[in-house]
Order: sequence, then C-alpha cells, then structure tokens
Amino acid sequence: MARRRYVRGVVAAFSMTMFFMSGVSAGRAATPTYTVAKDQDFHVTHIGPNHDTSCDVFYDLYKPNDASASHQVPAILTTNGFGGSKEDQDGEAALWASHDYEVLSYSGLGFGGSTCLIYADDVDWDGQAASQLVDWLGGAAHPEVLKDAPGDPRIGTWGGSYGGGFQFALAAASTKVDAMVPEITWNDLTYSLLPNDNNPNFVYDYSATAPGVEKFLWSDLFFADGNAQPADAGNTPATIGYSGWTNTNAGPTHAAGAGTPPSPTCPGFPQLVCTENAISTAQGYPTQNIINWLRHASSVSELGGFSGTSGHFPPTMLLQGETDTLFNFGDAIANYNMWKARNRPVKLVFKLGGHSGGDCCGEYNNTDPSKGYLTQLTLNWFDHYLKRDSSISTGPEVEYYKDWVSYPKDGSVSAQVAFGNAPSFPVGNPLTLYLSGGNSMTESGNLVTQLSQVVSGSVTFTNSAPGTSYSDTPEVPQSGPPQPSDPTGQFAAFDTAPLTSNLDVVGVPMADFYLSDANPVSGVDPSLDVVLFGKIYDVDASGNKTLVHRIVSPVRVADLSKPVHINLPGQVYRYAAGHHLEFLLATTDNGYVGSRAQHVLTIAPDKAHPATVTLHVLQSTQAAQTAVPAPTVTAASGGLVNTSTARGWPVIWPATGAVLLVLGLALLGGTVARRRG
Repeated sequence: MARRRYVRGVVAAFSMTMFFMSGVSAGRAATPTYTVAKDQDFHVTHIGPNHDTSCDVFYDLYKPNDASASHQVPAILTTNGFGGSKEDQDGEAALWASHDYEVLSYSGLGFGGSTCLIYADDVDWDGQAASQLVDWLGGAAHPEVLKDAPGDPRIGTWGGSYGGGFQFALAAASTKVDAMVPEITWNDLTYSLLPNDNNPNFVYDYSATAPGVEKFLWSDLFFADGNAQPADAGNTPATIGYSGWTNTNAGPTHAAGAGTPPSPTCPGFPQLVCTENAISTAQGYPTQNIINWLRHASSVSELGGFSGTSGHFPPTMLLQGETDTLFNFGDAIANYNMWKARNRPVKLVFKLGGHSGGDCCGEYNNTDPSKGYLTQLTLNWFDHYLKRDSSISTGPEVEYYKDWVSYPKDGSVSAQVAFGNAPSFPVGNPLTLYLSGGNSMTESGNLVTQLSQVVSGSVTFTNSAPGTSYSDTPEVPQSGPPQPSDPTGQFAAFDTAPLTSNLDVVGVPMADFYLSDANPVSGVDPSLDVVLFGKIYDVDASGNKTLVHRIVSPVRVADLSKPVHINLPGQVYRYAAGHHLEFLLATTDNGYVGSRAQHVLTIAPDKAHPATVTLHVLQSTQAAQTAVPAPTVTAASGGLVNTSTARGWPVIWPATGAVLLVLGLALLGGTVARRRG
C-alpha cells in the first residue's frame, strides 16, 4: 500500500554504509547538506497487547549537517507502504533533510528486514513500536532534535497507504506527535476491505447492519504479498495476543488471546488471521473475528471514533486519491469528520493519484517543490506546525484536483492551477435527480430533475444471468483493456438527457430507492442477501461509456422492507455538455464476493415513492441544475431507449490479474471456492 509503489517486493539486501548528499534548494533560503546513516537497527521491546514481544526495526536516519544542541531541528518519522521498505521514502526524506528536518525512515514490522509479524498497523504493535522510535528521538541520544519538553521531540509523520495507517496507530499510542500527513489510507479497514456503502454519515458499524462485501481481489493480493515476505529472523510472538477473537464462527476453536507461531501457509501474518480469512471466504461473508481484527487496526477504533475526548488529534493533512479502488473518498471523509468533531486543525485534499492510478503531472516533485504542488503543501504543513512559522499558510481546508483543467502536464509546472478549493466539506450544492420510468426490455429508465416529471415504470434484473460485471483489476493500468462491462440482464440503469452545460461533481453521490425481490431470502443468511454494486457512467454523444475511475460501491441488502441507501463512488469529475450521466446498479462485480442466492429484483419508481440520486456540484455549474431537460418518454417503452453498444458480455480477466489471484490463493495454502459476484 505505498503511494507510488502500491504493492511491491521487499528489498532484501542492506549495504550498511554512510554517505553524504547535498540538500535541495527548492527556491527557499540556503539549505544545509545532510548525512544519512543507512541500514541501522533499533530494538523495540515490550510491544503487543501483553507487552511481551521484541522486534528489530531497520531504519535510515537523515541528519542535517548544521543540526546540533545549539541548532535544534524538528524531526519527521516515516515508513513504507504494504510490501515495501524504508528505501521507498528516500526521495521525501532527502527533501525534508535538505529543509532542516531530521528524518527517521524505517521499514514497518514484517517488511524490509524488520522482524515480527504483520498486524495491519495495529496500535498494540506498530503503534507501540513507532512510539519507542519517537521516544528515542526525544532522548539524550539526539540533542540536535528540537524538544517541546524533556523527552518530547517536535515531530511530524508522513506516509502513504500502510505508511498512512501507522500514523493513526502512533497517535493512539503517543501524545508526542505534533503534525501528521497520511496519504491514501483508511479510517476503518473493515469498511475498506469489506465495504458496505450504506451509511450517509460515513460511519461503518457492522454490529448494527449487514456484514460488508468482501473486496477479494485486493484482499488476496495483500495476503499473497504479506506471506511472500522473507521469513522472520526471530522474535516472533508465540500468540496473537488479541482479545478480540471470539468463538462465534464455525471452524477451529480459538480461546481468547490464543494463537500459533507462523506456519508455512501463513508466514507473514498471525495464523488465526489466515484461518479466519479462509472461513470468511468459504461462508461468503466476513467472520466477526476478521471484523474485530481489522477494526482494531483502524483509526476509528484507535482514536475513539466520532465522539468523545479520547485519542490524540495533532494537526493533520489528509490526502486521498481520486483514482483509488482500495481506499476511497469515504475513508478520508470519515477521518476528516473525526477531526472536525473535536475542532482540531485538519485539511482534506483529493489528489488524482491513488492505488489504481499514478500521481499526475505537477502533483509531486522532490527535486523542486515549486513544480510539485502536493510536495509544497506537505512542506508548508510541516513548516507551519513543526517550525511554528505562522507566516507560511497551509491554504484552504479542502482542495481537490480537477483533471479537466488544461495546463502543461509534462512536469514542468506545478499542478496548483488544477486544484479547486473550499472552506469545508462537503463542497458545492446538492443536485437531486429522480429515477423515472423504466423498461425491462432495455434495462433502463430515466433520471429527471423534478419530481413532477416522474412517470411510473419498472426495471427487472437478476444475478443469475451468465457472466460477471467487470470494473477493475488491482495493479493493472486502468487505461488498458478490458474496459468495464455489464452483462445483459444483470443491471438496472437510469440516464439523464444530454447535458446542456458542463456538470462538475465533487464529493460522494448518494442514491436512495425501493427494491423488491421475487425470491426474498435476504435476512436469513448473509451469504444469501441481495448484493448490489452502484456505479456512475459518463456516456458521450456516440454512446461510448466511461466508468468514472473504475470504482464501484457495494451494498448488502438484508431488509427489503426499507428503502435502500448507497453511497456511490466518490469523484471529482466533469460530465461534459452533450454527454449524459448514467446511474447503474449491477448484481455482480469481478472484484467482490456476491450473493449466493438467485434474486429477481425490480426497481419501480413513482411519485409516491421517490427514488433519487443526489450529487454535489460546483457553484460554477449550478446552471446545469435547470439546464438538464426532462427526457422525452416514448410511448412504446416508457423510458429512453439506450442504444449504446458499450455493454457487453463479461470478459476474461487480464493475464496479470489472474496470475496475482492464483499467487494469492496458492500462498494461502490452497484454493477456496467462491462465487465471484
């Protein structure tokens, strides 16, 4: 889960050398040179929930040459994304060191030579280990590090994905952190890997709702990568030591806190995690143990959730990717809301690059931050909160990258011109569209702007048709084949008329509708519940369709007596004049585990039971609210006839995706049959 190397192999060799590098000016005052102590070993002790485990942590220490007891400098702590190592942060560490920060870049537990198992950035493990590194930087061994009090260093944190998650664990374990910059990371791993997009407030509580829908392609990829790490050199805990395990699920009996040493089939993780993951896959929905383990390693749990006074909330800048099928807008918005609930300084930035697409031109530049807008924002954040330089602004509270803005995209200029901003989130004004009509022959209805325009109709669809909807394969470039597709009979679609002006959407669209089932078995067993995948297509005048950033939103529907709510994929996107927007609900998706029962579903919108899609649109495009004309309803169909040929039968996964999946299953110790819905 790294920012640019999202899932990668571990660098196995260490050179144990010292070398010197020159600082980077980046247009500021004269900057110091710095020294890097490479491949050092720090022994952390008494970590884990029982404080009985030790681990070796490998790190590099970047020290400005002018730093001393008489010229103290702030510190920055950073670690790698999932499957990476300390080397992944070389560019950022060098930049900060050149700007008078002492930087400790380390390999997280279980990666890059650091020992112990992978605990998903849990506060009891990764949080406590990072806390000891902070204490060491604040101690007598580092007189050059600026202190706020004896033993309390002035310190910030940075990292992407897994390197973002550790920052929340550290904030839960230590009150000494002064500023954080987590990128493309999570709020609740239960939601991220087992999403159920049914809460408009971005609070995901599976104790009060149906279990989530397993994002199995991503999950298998992480299990494969974690279990492919070099064998632990020692200091492996004898037990998982986590009291969250229960005995509510079928399979091996687990006493509270019990566990086993690493096994050949699960060398990277606690054995129970692999076991429970296999049980979850076999039964078609997550076990309570997996839910508990993932949530325990999440900021929503570690920092006390959305209310109360527990936890440490340093000034934090959250950067989340628009092209990200792993950690989406909901993760960042939930973290943002936790900080806002406590009136703590927070900034929310939606950038282009995420786990499913690279950073764009002018977003990052560690050689010249004046040509890398997000690099400059990060420096400004640290200078403002660590150097306490109030003359340096941290900018608006919310910023977002508009990929439709034209500027030189060869890296020669900063992407600043493409970023919009707002004083808070949500952004813009709500625009509500109403589902109308529907014809099961065309599997489509309309989206209209006024309730008075709604006409009765219905669309019936099923999950039993041959094939599976295709949206995305992790680690395969989104620009390449195959393109997203939805098999005939497995979806319901509702389209606007062609837009008469550009429609700029920022945020998380939401849909609410009633659903009926000719085979009502929901609520009996979660694996039999209705599972839907919401998505939004941009359809051009020729009928060519683009699934926005190839992101879908799953929802498990256990109670059909209530309206269904779904948070659709978050986006910063321009729907151009002449195009139309299509809201589509599919019953399957290639990256998720769907329902194991056959369902024959119907959506029948009418004025008495309004069904809606709500978007947040920018002020500059508010004219579009009235500029979208009511579609013409044909007498023959009761709805618009969709002539697009973009929908097709499902395609075989790309070879790369198949190889990754096979590798993941093999390393888990066998193949588990599953329905790829």
